[in-house]
Parts: sequence; C-alpha cells; structure tokens
Amino acid sequence: MPGKGRGLLAERPIAAGSRLERAPAVRLGAKDRALFDQSAFFAYYFADPQHFGAPGDHDALVVFGQLTFCNHSESPNAVVHWEEDEVGLWAVLEAIADIAEGDEITLFYTNISEYSSADLFI
Repeated sequence: MPGKGRGLLAERPIAAGSRLERAPAVRLGAKDRALFDQSAFFAYYFADPQHFGAPGDHDALVVFGQLTFCNHSESPNAVVHWEEDEVGLWAVLEAIADIAEGDEITLFYTNISEYSSADLFI
C-alpha cells in the first residue's frame, strides 16, 4: 500500500464482531525477541499485550497468518485476541467495526513506541 506496509484489504463487506482469521502462533521469550528486533521480522511480530509496558522485557508473539500484514492505525477496525488450547497458541483477528469492501483492515500496534519513524506504516 503506498506509504504503508503491505496491508490487508477486505474482499467483501465485514460486519463488526466477525472473526476474520484464526492463525497459529508461537511465543518467543525476550532473549529471542531481541534477535527479531534486529531483523526484518521486527515489523511482523506482536508484542505480548499482557506484559508490554510492565517492568522487564516482553515476549514476541509470532503469527503464521495473513493478519501479520495489517497496518497500524490510531483508530483500528480490527483487534487480535489470543487463545491457547491443547494444540498451542492462536491469534484471532476480529472486526471491531463494520468494514466495507476494499477498505484496509487495521490494528493498533501495542508496541508502536518501539518503531522508529522509518518503520512506521501509518
């Protein structure tokens, strides 16, 4: 998307509350996350929302799905929920507002403060 990252667009109208994707994910500890921070993976992992901003370092949540291409917005129309079951960790992308066909699907990046101005896709 011009001036942004890759982006994710709605192929059809999506109602608020709709689940858009449930993708497998893995948790990386802070030590491994530090390696990701120095690589191109930085823009594609999620900060652990339960621990980000707390004293100490936070984990990285690596997702294997299309939701990693959602760009940041201060007024997002989607959110990621984290689920864990006997198989492992899952990232669930859910619409929090109605999204029109062709509109970009956006998230609020928990760790937006860690991005440099060159990394921001807003």
